[in-house]
Amino acid sequence: MTAALPPLDEGLLARRLLTDAGGAYSRIQRMDSVGSTNQWLTQALTAEATEQLGTAWPHLSVLTAEEQTSGRGRLGRAWSSPKGASLSSSIVLRPKLDPAHLGWLSMLAGRALVDTLRQDCGLDAEGQRAILKWPNDVQVTQAEGPAKKISGILAAAVSPASSATAAPSVAPGSSAIPTGPVSTGARAAVTSAGSTGPRRTGPGAVVLGVGINVLLTPEQLPIENSTSVLIELRRRADQGPRGPQGAALEASSAQSSSLELGSSELGPLRTELLCSFLERFAALLHCVESAAERDPETVPQLLIAQVSEVLATLGQQVRVELPDGSAQRGVAVGLTPLGALQVEVTDRRAAPELEWTPVVPALAAFSAGDVTHLRPTP
Repeated sequence: MTAALPPLDEGLLARRLLTDAGGAYSRIQRMDSVGSTNQWLTQALTAEATEQLGTAWPHLSVLTAEEQTSGRGRLGRAWSSPKGASLSSSIVLRPKLDPAHLGWLSMLAGRALVDTLRQDCGLDAEGQRAILKWPNDVQVTQAEGPAKKISGILAAAVSPASSATAAPSVAPGSSAIPTGPVSTGARAAVTSAGSTGPRRTGPGAVVLGVGINVLLTPEQLPIENSTSVLIELRRRADQGPRGPQGAALEASSAQSSSLELGSSELGPLRTELLCSFLERFAALLHCVESAAERDPETVPQLLIAQVSEVLATLGQQVRVELPDGSAQRGVAVGLTPLGALQVEVTDRRAAPELEWTPVVPALAAFSAGDVTHLRPTP
């Protein structure tokens, strides 16, 4: 019988991330189990915004769960996680950005996660490189065949008009890492531990959910074409360790080409990954907010540059399936200032059962749709 996987190290999360310890985050709360971290936070924030009270969830607050039982990704796809095997987290954001740029937040998080997987786990080699697929999937390329999904990211806007039932402030089996007193006075909002100030984006907020497959075995993967950090580190161990996490696993891989769930080196892996990802994301967001304060007109190009560095969709032959059932094919050539994908379209199909029709090549921008890379990413 497989031993229970260790929970997240709350002490390390506090020391690395909270403002009281010099980090960027206002609050971190861990739960044993939750249906969906995004849904739970959306309900809590909706109640606060509707009642026009202060918030217990200021900018850069995090809810993370050991187990998520009914999470949802894009297009309503199920995304559950076995207890202790994944990272299921949601971040409350009230950024100092033009509302038109909030759609970039999920891609900015994708950039932060790609950097974490490449630099900390060594997933930055041909045939095994972490990449971002537009708009919000993080994948790992394979030596043969298409890249496999390792993470999904989903952002949801919350406003007083949202219809949701309030969630409890602290759920059974959860623990909150303290950050200091929280004001609940009318129209006040906590912006850092123990301090109050105006809301950063009015009465609403953005909840950014991130699910990462960390210690899942092949049998536990949520979808067929997916992978996990454990599976990729096992592959990496066969080729020699790379990156800080790879170096930490050198002793284990010297005796065996596989990394077992009971290995002591894997105990802190989820906590370290969560800390590294959240630190990188906060730094990227701060960079964009600083640019917005200095010269708002520079923000779109900064966002395009940050995301394009890891966006493997660019230059790819893609198929874009739209909500109305139609689809278009062509080459992805760029991003618009609002984060839409620009495609030079060469074929169209009005419905799944109909044939593709060639068209005169023309540039089109897609802000929504399911994108498929039509050839493997190297």
